Amino acid sequence: MQLLLGALLALVFGTQAMAAPKAYVGVFGDNTVAVVDTVSRQVLRSIEVPAGPHGLAIAPDGRRVYVSSDGDAVVSVIDTQSDEIVDTVDVGQTPHGLAITPDGSRVLVAGFGTDRVLAIDTRNDQIAWQANVGRPHNLAITPDGTKVYAGSQAGTGALVMLDIASGGELSRLPLEHAPRALNVSPDGSTLLYTLSNVDAVQVLDTTSNQVSEIPSGASPHHPVFVSDGATGLVVSQTPGTLDAFDVGTRSPIESIKVGTMPHWIGLTGHEAWVTNETSNDISVVDLVQHSVVATIPVGNAPRKIVVQPGDMR
Repeated sequence: MQLLLGALLALVFGTQAMAAPKAYVGVFGDNTVAVVDTVSRQVLRSIEVPAGPHGLAIAPDGRRVYVSSDGDAVVSVIDTQSDEIVDTVDVGQTPHGLAITPDGSRVLVAGFGTDRVLAIDTRNDQIAWQANVGRPHNLAITPDGTKVYAGSQAGTGALVMLDIASGGELSRLPLEHAPRALNVSPDGSTLLYTLSNVDAVQVLDTTSNQVSEIPSGASPHHPVFVSDGATGLVVSQTPGTLDAFDVGTRSPIESIKVGTMPHWIGLTGHEAWVTNETSNDISVVDLVQHSVVATIPVGNAPRKIVVQPGDMR
């Protein structure tokens, strides 16, 4: 039905006008970024990148994708109209997660191998500042674009908050386990994050710094907020599930079986696109039907995924 509707709209308005949003997937084992049409669910092409594509971030207007390579020392810049690399930025060895500000002016880089968080000015693809953070792994930016949380895996771990304008450290919350992935709610009041060897999503009140937990499947990894932030999702890697939960009541809602070793979640419309690292595919989960509606092979060890916003006209 969805394919038929897309075809009819293309006939009326023209195929170029109705270009579907594309998903970009870092295929870690192949050293590529797979480009997937979100309507036809077909891989359009694979873009070769330096070894170990790890972090992905997409500009708010969907025109550029940034890819870090943890087997190298660069962030590659992909133009999404041509789907070609148009620039590279030297950021130091073993860059991990990326995040981009809501206005698209800064890309934040977790420099795991250099013990630094870096900010790339997207106007010229130059480094604007560097801040000392031990073994930063993933990042989450506040909705107002003024602060970034870095998950530091040095020692027993910490959440380090930095000022995006200057790179100055604003706060540090010590942890007892290494932080994995994290996300800030649309209103900025809540930070979700996961920890190594803890089978629950951590919920941080960003005003009081009080932490609570929501039970999940074993080895939870990437948490995201859905829509207005009342509902959250997280992939649980050991059982291979996408777990939904109520953020306000801190209670699980349901679990949906996806592929093997799910890694990351991309949201588009009413669907969650889940990368599965060891089954080498994407599970497309309809969040209204609460089921997997498509499985897309994408290559060897897909990890991060980002999706263009809306209808790319």
